[in-house]
Amino acid sequence: MQKTVKQTQALFDNYGVLNGDNDILHYDDAYAKQRGFRGTLGHGLMYTAYVCDLGAKKFGRDWHYKGRLTVKYVRGVCPGDDLVTTITSDNQVHCKSQFDTTLVGTVGLA
Repeated sequence: MQKTVKQTQALFDNYGVLNGDNDILHYDDAYAKQRGFRGTLGHGLMYTAYVCDLGAKKFGRDWHYKGRLTVKYVRGVCPGDDLVTTITSDNQVHCKSQFDTTLVGTVGLA
């Protein structure tokens, strides 16, 4: 299973409004670049939600009651990234942009 989402600053901004995360790294491109990043950083929980969406598609209703997920954030996600989230047949998870792997983990049912 796979899902691709083009990352944009608007996505980062809107997600920040929803979750209340005001960290400047998500909103100020110049600041993020001064810190050594390619640009502003996406919210980790935002792209973890892409994993949950695929988990629900893979496991159906059971995902909402017995779903389990573990993730490790490996690299940042920036505006302009084409983020591909994949759950393999053996329940391994990864998010990859055109630049690098950004998240790894597993999904399953309890």
